Amino acid sequence: MATTASDLAAGAKAMVANARYTYEHRTLMTQLATTMKLGQGNKSQYIPKFGTVTANDLTDGVDMTEDQALTVTGTTHTTDEAGCKVIITKKLRNQLTEDAYKASGKVIGNAMAKKIDQDGLALFSGLDTTLGAAGSTFAVARLQAAVTQCFGQGEPVPEPLYCVLHPYTYHDIVTDLSVPGSSNIPPNVQEEVLRSYWRGSDKLYNVPVFACGNITIDTADDAYGAVFSKLAFIYLVGHEPENWVEEDGSLRGWELGIVADYAFVEEDGTYGRALLYDASAPTS
Repeated sequence: MATTASDLAAGAKAMVANARYTYEHRTLMTQLATTMKLGQGNKSQYIPKFGTVTANDLTDGVDMTEDQALTVTGTTHTTDEAGCKVIITKKLRNQLTEDAYKASGKVIGNAMAKKIDQDGLALFSGLDTTLGAAGSTFAVARLQAAVTQCFGQGEPVPEPLYCVLHPYTYHDIVTDLSVPGSSNIPPNVQEEVLRSYWRGSDKLYNVPVFACGNITIDTADDAYGAVFSKLAFIYLVGHEPENWVEEDGSLRGWELGIVADYAFVEEDGTYGRALLYDASAPTS
């Protein structure tokens, strides 16, 4: 009788293709906020802010007697730890064709980067002024209004400014710009939008516009974006993400982990505008 493949199944090694990874959205906020690092031995960071004084008209020959009070206010921020770990057993390590340590390091590194990014993005809803409302559609004119308000308020928002939107909200801008005859946008700009479909690093009103899928969409399919200054948010670092590998003899395996000590905080809620608009998945 011929020996078939099924007869030797118990002794055959299963073929495993090269491993694939679940892709994560790109992270933005550590690059768009102001980064500060806690000094050695410090547990918090105090950030002072000087107020303004008023200059007055003077009269020739008359002593200047009106003094101005110089005021200083400030904020104090502290950091907290966040982390992630996985366990690779000796048996699993021996059975994987992919380098288990390298694969695990990539996965937990991505998780940490996503956590930090989402902590920064969550600050958008806390800005002092919100434009839009649940269910409303975003448009180029609404971005223009946000930028104009930033420059026109009593204390102008310091540059550089950035705009970050969920890709589904960002889609409304692309639609607004790329439909011929629907706006006053020059045809050559519309042609460029149609050809390349913005990927989130283009400028409108001299403000870079980014699309970020790490923004959370609420149960009503709305999401917060923002136009903001780099000085609006602080990324305070106690220590940057650090990896470790530690053997656990009784478990017959290794712990692979990552931990960071940081805080993502709002420094000035007037230095931007929150943008609350519809973020339903586009169908056209």
